[in-house]
Amino acid sequence: MFRKVIKRIIPLGIVLAAIVVAMLMVASREKLSPSDVAQPLPHVQAIDIALGDVPVFIVAHGNVRARHELELASEVTGRVEWVAPEFESGERVVAGTVLLRVDPTLYRLALAEAKAALVNANNTLADAKALKRTALMKESELNIEVARQRIAKAEQDLAYTRIRAPFEAVIDKKLVDFGQFINAGRTVARVLSSDTAEVSLPVKAAEVGLIDTSADVLLSAKIGEQQQQWQARILRIESRVDQQTRVIPVVVEVTLPYDISLHSYRLPLGLFVMATIPGKPISSAARLPISALQTGDTVFVLSNRVLQRRKIEIAFREGDSVVVNGGLENGDVVVTSRLEVMFEGMKVERSDA
Repeated sequence: MFRKVIKRIIPLGIVLAAIVVAMLMVASREKLSPSDVAQPLPHVQAIDIALGDVPVFIVAHGNVRARHELELASEVTGRVEWVAPEFESGERVVAGTVLLRVDPTLYRLALAEAKAALVNANNTLADAKALKRTALMKESELNIEVARQRIAKAEQDLAYTRIRAPFEAVIDKKLVDFGQFINAGRTVARVLSSDTAEVSLPVKAAEVGLIDTSADVLLSAKIGEQQQQWQARILRIESRVDQQTRVIPVVVEVTLPYDISLHSYRLPLGLFVMATIPGKPISSAARLPISALQTGDTVFVLSNRVLQRRKIEIAFREGDSVVVNGGLENGDVVVTSRLEVMFEGMKVERSDA
């Protein structure tokens, strides 16, 4: 019995002794003097605001097209007896170039018959005058007029057997070939005028009012390994809004797009190009990187190392930047970098100062 009591008391004594020793060690240790450990502030980048006139550029894209597109049709009937070597799809031709010839035999015959009819009418008129037959004289005079009109028509038809390019053009589609029989009214080719090229550029309604209509527009596209550029001018701003895209077409033109004496490289029809349209400068404004924007068109302004949220007015959005013309003042410091957590009243350190 006594041994059992001893076995239970010994562990308890050990625990008590350990507690006493621990308390003595805690009481005997040296007291640590408190020290001030400064917490590092988050670092941000910022820019100083200086309001002024900010130039803007509107970027749009479009396809180069011809000012005139024509379905060239034959005005006579017959077999194609000759085709010009340049009468091929994609070839350029100058105004008046004969593209093909229709067999003129029937039209030469019609011209000869009309001339013969004129001779007969003149002879009949002479006989009528000699015989003083008034009725025959009037009839002969009418026949003479009819013969002259038939000659004019025959000469015109004979000229139409040579189908010519109506203007300086690019052959878009060749629709007939040598040996084919064609009727009057048959379309022989689709041609695109090449003296002037146009590009219709879709521009947002809010940006149209910023366009400087007196300034040149720069067109650019990558051809091969090089970026080519062409100067264009604004031809018109259409008075309508596209029902599907809700944009306003701005049409620009390039004079003599294939003339390499005017351009460093020819501007082919159908090319997809980027247009940079100069806009009127926005006054009392500043340009900010898009990284400065916070939700609800706000920014953080840094004042005495403290963030303050500021509501701004955006006049123009341009790629990775925005133009602000309201909500900021000269000397404001706008934070341009983002932190995982940012809130008004937060203390930060400017790293680019």
